[in-house]
Amino acid sequence: MAKKTSEEAVTTVVDTGTSTTTFLRSLVPRLLRLSADQASFQARGFPHSPAQRSLETVGRTFIVGYNTALAAPHLDNIIQYIRSQPLDERGFAAEGAAMGVAVVDAVPFRKPMLPAFVTALDSKYTYLVHVGCGWAIARVPWRRKQILASLDSVHRWLAMDGLGFHDTYFYHKRVLAGWRREQSGYAARAYDQGVGRALWFVAGGSAASAIRLVLGLPNERQGDLWSGLGLAMAYAGPAGQTEAAAALATADRNAASYAQGVAFACEAHALALHAPTHTDVVARSIWNLSACEVAGLVRQARAGLSKAPSDPPQYQNWRDSVAQAFLSVGRDRS
Repeated sequence: MAKKTSEEAVTTVVDTGTSTTTFLRSLVPRLLRLSADQASFQARGFPHSPAQRSLETVGRTFIVGYNTALAAPHLDNIIQYIRSQPLDERGFAAEGAAMGVAVVDAVPFRKPMLPAFVTALDSKYTYLVHVGCGWAIARVPWRRKQILASLDSVHRWLAMDGLGFHDTYFYHKRVLAGWRREQSGYAARAYDQGVGRALWFVAGGSAASAIRLVLGLPNERQGDLWSGLGLAMAYAGPAGQTEAAAALATADRNAASYAQGVAFACEAHALALHAPTHTDVVARSIWNLSACEVAGLVRQARAGLSKAPSDPPQYQNWRDSVAQAFLSVGRDRS
């Protein structure tokens, strides 16, 4: 057999590398994809309820966004898919796509796509993208450092929120029994905010059931859990005025935390230039302001943050500022 020239050897290596990359790109979606059926209440073990259809749609939209990102050859394909979704569902599609992009970035022989994805969706879906990255951390924990490095220094805590949501959505019985992936530091608090959000789904969109689940967890976790519940009720919905008011009354000393979660939901929708009717209903019930007005308060608080690192982190200072605004609004109207 004739000996290969240097040029032929290089060509062989390149061809082999290209074939390997192509093979992995075709294999990864098949191995890592999620079935849309995983969003069904039956599969999750959540109770049947009037809100079931709406919340199952949220889950399916997330999963399809995730699967789309796994298989997409280019960033433009993912962005186009998100833009093709109904306005009420685009945020969930972006969240799922963020998970997919961060997961598939773990595949060897390919250029990371997450940094460009985060930048591309920053203007409208930054919060959802950061949360979706937390779902990815749950599935590829060894990529945690690389994923967090692509995120905003303030919003990065939303990834821990996403991690908490993921664990509760898929393993709610373990979480309700006290298991937490994050046990200490501020990461544990952000994680609990995600737990609180997911409990809205676990409860089937029933405020009474969600409240019972929150109250069944330790007192020291209550503030963050209530914050997450408020965010889920206002963002994913569909919660009504009576349900929101009942949750606020039951939250008692954690009422400002619950209101802060509602406010963050308003800002997430406002940033995407679309606030569903249920978000405005909850905002008016809790804040006595429109969703747009509440979002303005959140942005004002965000703008007032220092750029210097702090303990607690600036993300918590942001939450505290919004909670304080709620207390001020209450005094002004009393």
